[in-house]
Amino acid sequence: MVKFGSTENKQRIVLLLSLATSILLVVLFLLGSLLTNISRGEIAYTQVDMAAGSIFVFVISMIISLSLWPRVADRLEDREDSNKAPA
Repeated sequence: MVKFGSTENKQRIVLLLSLATSILLVVLFLLGSLLTNISRGEIAYTQVDMAAGSIFVFVISMIISLSLWPRVADRLEDREDSNKAPA
């Protein structure tokens, strides 16, 4: 079911998954900070705080996801190969 093909194709997929994961986490961070500002009635976080926090969340999540997604892809391929092996 999961076959990535060449290693170049696998690297592209891992990069796209990492970007998607990081963007999703940045959106969740911004949503949380905006909702906090709205619910308190006063400004808890300035725009500079939110921009700096977003950059920090993006960089940290890219570092983590670029190290995790290749492992997930390898495990998925290994599981596929072990299921196809004749018994």
